[in-house]
Amino acid sequence: LKSISKPSFPADRSRSSSSTMADAVEPAAKKQKTEDETAEVKAEAEEKEKDAKAIKGEKIKEPVVFHTNDTTMNVMLSSGGLLMPLSDGGIRHLFAGARASVGLKSGRYMFEAKIVEMVMRAEDGPKPSPKHVLRLGFSTSQSQLLMGHGATDICFDMEGFLLHDKKRSSLGLPARYGKGNVLAVLINLDKASPNAFTISLFKDGKRACEPQPLPESLHGKILFPTINYRNVAVSVNFGSSPQVALPFTCNMVQDAYVSHSSVTAAESSSEFEVIFPCCLPEQGGFDWLDMFKAKHPNYTELSDRMILDWAEKSGISAPKLQTNNDKPEFRFGISDMDDLSIRRMIQCMASLQKRNYIIMEIRGNLSKETRVASLGHFFDDAFKKRAYVVMGTPDAEFKKKNLELMLKDKQEQSDAQFKKEKEEAARKKALEKKQKDAEKAKKKAEKERQKKLEEMKKAAEKAKKEAEKKKAEAEGRTIEEEEEETKDVEMEEEEVEEEEVDDVEVEEEAPKVTLTAEEKKVTFRKLPLPDIPEQLLNTSFTKFSLPELDEGFDDLHYEWSAKGPQAAQTLQKWVLERKLTSRVEDLAPSMWFKTKWAAWQKLFHQWQSKQMEYRSKVQKKATEKAQKEAKKQQALKLAEAKAAAEKAKKEAAEKVEPKEEEEKEEEEVKEEEKVDPMQVDEEEEEEEEAVDFEGLDIFGVDEVDDIGGGMPLYKDFGSEDWTLMTLCFELHLMSHAFKKDCDDADRKGIILEHLGFYYNRYYSKPLTAKSYGVENDTELMALAKDCVFVNKDKVLESLLDEEIEYPQVFVKIAEESRRHRALLVDMGDESAKLKFSGASGAAKGVAVGGAKGTDSKGAKGQTKGTFGKGPVAVGPMGPAAMNPMAAMANMANMAMKGGKGGFMPFGKGKSWKGK
Repeated sequence: LKSISKPSFPADRSRSSSSTMADAVEPAAKKQKTEDETAEVKAEAEEKEKDAKAIKGEKIKEPVVFHTNDTTMNVMLSSGGLLMPLSDGGIRHLFAGARASVGLKSGRYMFEAKIVEMVMRAEDGPKPSPKHVLRLGFSTSQSQLLMGHGATDICFDMEGFLLHDKKRSSLGLPARYGKGNVLAVLINLDKASPNAFTISLFKDGKRACEPQPLPESLHGKILFPTINYRNVAVSVNFGSSPQVALPFTCNMVQDAYVSHSSVTAAESSSEFEVIFPCCLPEQGGFDWLDMFKAKHPNYTELSDRMILDWAEKSGISAPKLQTNNDKPEFRFGISDMDDLSIRRMIQCMASLQKRNYIIMEIRGNLSKETRVASLGHFFDDAFKKRAYVVMGTPDAEFKKKNLELMLKDKQEQSDAQFKKEKEEAARKKALEKKQKDAEKAKKKAEKERQKKLEEMKKAAEKAKKEAEKKKAEAEGRTIEEEEEETKDVEMEEEEVEEEEVDDVEVEEEAPKVTLTAEEKKVTFRKLPLPDIPEQLLNTSFTKFSLPELDEGFDDLHYEWSAKGPQAAQTLQKWVLERKLTSRVEDLAPSMWFKTKWAAWQKLFHQWQSKQMEYRSKVQKKATEKAQKEAKKQQALKLAEAKAAAEKAKKEAAEKVEPKEEEEKEEEEVKEEEKVDPMQVDEEEEEEEEAVDFEGLDIFGVDEVDDIGGGMPLYKDFGSEDWTLMTLCFELHLMSHAFKKDCDDADRKGIILEHLGFYYNRYYSKPLTAKSYGVENDTELMALAKDCVFVNKDKVLESLLDEEIEYPQVFVKIAEESRRHRALLVDMGDESAKLKFSGASGAAKGVAVGGAKGTDSKGAKGQTKGTFGKGPVAVGPMGPAAMNPMAAMANMANMAMKGGKGGFMPFGKGKSWKGK
């Protein structure tokens, strides 16, 4: 012992530099061995445990074993107590857990575990750490098999920690365990022992740590030996003889006295149940499952939720962002975990292990196809397949539990908010203190500076007086010393620093919350995540059905109020209500819709092209008329100038001519002053058909393309009018197409809430209310109120029949609406203006309404100006709003040229200021 751990003292300087160098290069293994031996010798020297005393009484006769129900599904148990893990796919990354059949409630006992093999295999990519895990400890019969996560178990791990209730306590162990090590765990529940209620770890017969006290939560409980492992094979020895003797004699678990122990009996039944719960989404299915498992701990849950929990307890972080409870996503970042091989392996092992199962899949258990496939895995007659229909009004026990869970959730939210507010208050307080300290330091520094300046000033004055005194003495003068005025020494007012009394922080308890009257009426609490993703639920709920015996079930069991036919009615009612509120995710536009939409687009472009042609014609006539008028005025001016010249010439001749010829000459002058219309080369204008556009009966028009004189009814349409008309038709067509494409009498139509979804599905573009100058879809429907409306059930309906032989009715509706809006604007109602946005490629300030002064009331005054530059006229409301205007611009470009630097039929100049 002295040679191993010889102490060195500061006074001892005799060690040579060579020995120091030798110590530095001493092999690490030798150092580790030295430390281990030192720790072991020290522990052995201080051993408090004594040899076991003989106790009178009967010992247990049952062998200590691992029952199937007390092991995880990846435990492989061979004869002789050898525990091995499954190593295929991702399941090898999960902990395996096994709990012994004998529990201890008093006395002192031990069991051993020998590491037989440490599985080594090449791994690509990320993998869990540590790779090899072995945990030895004790747990209660109701505890989870994987230790370290609850208050009902305690264990040692390979990393030198003691684990309990999600806490790790370092034991300072010198090294990890390895292949061939024999580990012994001793539990002392003997009240008379100095180490009462402790747990100890021994490695190869030597104490590895001091006795560790059992938590209070385990006092008085029956504790069963429990083992967790990963990638190791372990040989477990419960007695009667230890593989490696301890420094003292100790009874093993197999030699436990009946009065000190409790034996868990093996499953006596040869039949096992496989339960398929059938629950409606968001109606307490998982809460019912948790309650069922609490009552029946011998049932093993098979679900993706269980796999995620298993992975998390195995040290593999589960994905933080999940979308649902039924089928959470496997995104561990480990290829073997993410490929769903764990699910396949569990399905394979389930039918081979005789235990009770509860298969929890909300969507799968409501689908006949999935139920039949799941039943096929349990081909053995030992499994009795039972369907549990959990629908209707819950029983009183569930309601009580539901309120408790709601209160717990509410309290947790309140506690989190309280903690957040407390932390924020502490942060603000610390910030204020920091600011005060900074201000105080600043004042103190300023005070010190002023004090030094004052001292320097006094010193200078004193030096000056001394100099004057010496000078006077040298000159023989006597300076009368001025009597110093006795001044009251004013004490400098020092800032009384208020001693900040630290507020004694009183540990405030978070406020206790209670459920409101409305909350107490809630039958099913709302979980943080939906049971099934919304989109997946919308595509599958119409196929939901209840289980039947002919599917392969041995029994149908009804848990809540809905039993037999009532359960079917409950499901049917739920499906019907769901149809009225959910989207048809897989809806596809039919050929009927595509044909109608294509025909409308063709007709729409024809109307726009016709409008452009008419405007070009009107512009051309206005230009020609202006040119003729200018030519006429020029001819008149020339004729007047010529007449004036002739008149002046004749007036000069009048002075010499006889007076009697005066009257004759005046008549000749008058004749000469007359302008010959033929000299102006004026052409007779063709008389055009006059159309009273303003007084026109819109719905009495037979042809919107020509209401007279080639004038279209839509001649004054701007971009907003075209856009609004298109919206009306789109909503009308979509409302009828939905009923055809959905082909479901239970679905009344498009719900306003899902308007944007279906609009995008049919027209492949988003429907944004703000692009139409409104805030929501309800206001958007008000714009199209002449064609569609929303009924009391919030369903979109059309005012027009689905088969319209005369689609021009939309032009008439649009023109009527345009005139009504113009009238409201003239009356001062600015809100009547359409304020569409999102336009592209349109010129601003270009009018489309007729101005005053030409062939009809609706097209007057075009000589006062022409249209501005740009690809398309867009009306008084601003730029164009939707893609149809771009199509109109393309047609205009192909049709004609005009203006400066662009394709514009109306040239350039001031905007056409019409209505």
